[in-house]
Amino acid sequence: MKISKRGKRRKKHRSGTGVFNIALYLFVKPVKLLFSLPIRLLKSIRILFNLSIHLLKAIWLLFTFPMHVLKAMWRLLSFPVRLLCKIIKQLLKKNPSNPALRALAEIDKMDGYTFEEFMKHVYEQLGYSVYHTPKSGDQGADLILTSKEKTRTAVQVKRYSGKVSNSAVQEVVAAKGFYKCTEGIVVTNSYFTGSARQLAEANLIDLVDRNELEKLINAIPN
Repeated sequence: MKISKRGKRRKKHRSGTGVFNIALYLFVKPVKLLFSLPIRLLKSIRILFNLSIHLLKAIWLLFTFPMHVLKAMWRLLSFPVRLLCKIIKQLLKKNPSNPALRALAEIDKMDGYTFEEFMKHVYEQLGYSVYHTPKSGDQGADLILTSKEKTRTAVQVKRYSGKVSNSAVQEVVAAKGFYKCTEGIVVTNSYFTGSARQLAEANLIDLVDRNELEKLINAIPN
């Protein structure tokens, strides 16, 4: 069968159009991909950035949560100590004639850490800036006093029912060097052995026994 000239032209036109479409597709497709890649890359970067922000927030929450718990526990545990110090402060105000006798009676009922808190309050009332060392690893000093003249003093606080031995003096001697203090004090609600007094005198350590503690409390301004 013979194909007319018009049919040949149509066939040729269709074949040319098909080649053109294929060429156009092969050209446009890579260009489209080339332009879409940066957009997809930016979207991926944005998603990664958002994920990083959320991850950092989660890590920060995990890090700060124990701190908040510890703060809450510290407030809960320190409340009785603060309350006791407040009561003792009120007692000192209500009994100006002889406040130390009542204070000493309260001290005899305290545990060691509460006595440290009480002495911190006493020295603050006497004009010192006081740092209370940690419960563990205090290196022999419970309190570090800084006077207005910037003199630093290491203080070992001992709530005893018996006499305090020379080991307390040894501890505060070691603490003087560790905390870069020039003076050392051992404070007790009791009294010291003769050996402790000899060692304190040899190392220029001040000893505050029950009698001296009474004088110290009475020296607090009303």
